[in-house]
Amino acid sequence: MEQKESRRVTMTKLLLKTALIELMQEKPFPQITIKELCERADLNRTTFYLHYADQTAVLREIEDEATQKTIEYMKHASPDAGTVELIERFLNYVKDNPMLFRTLLLSGERASFKPEFIANTLSEIRANLPSYGDELHEKYVLIFLMEGSAHIITEWLRSDFDLPASEVARTIYALCDSARDISL
Repeated sequence: MEQKESRRVTMTKLLLKTALIELMQEKPFPQITIKELCERADLNRTTFYLHYADQTAVLREIEDEATQKTIEYMKHASPDAGTVELIERFLNYVKDNPMLFRTLLLSGERASFKPEFIANTLSEIRANLPSYGDELHEKYVLIFLMEGSAHIITEWLRSDFDLPASEVARTIYALCDSARDISL
């Protein structure tokens, strides 16, 4: 049975995660020391080591939580929601958490995070996407669509949300939908 963290542990971890995200806005992840992290969080090193082995463990927990919260956010959409609405819902979540997503999707500290995150998120709307041919071809089309969608989202982040989420969602959907017309 999973044991729930105490409020104190939850708050301590939140302070450390927030401090790490803030520091990553200022300098590359490999240059962030545990000492700096603890100073920013106003915690001592002993407290840090009670919860994490190193800075990477904090970053991975941030990434895991972002993925899980995004999936939960998507699951709370209306059962009648269409694909465009689901994509827009996700984009609004990104827009509501800009520092987190800029840090995770634009910093490139862990190259595997972005494709994992996009794949996990898109798997939530996969049932609403059209079929793209036989299973083998569909795998490659979906990889192309996921990577393309990821680049659109990261450019939208870089551009400080220069288009409304609804327009970006319609663009992503239209591009994904047009892939159905490819004859394989």
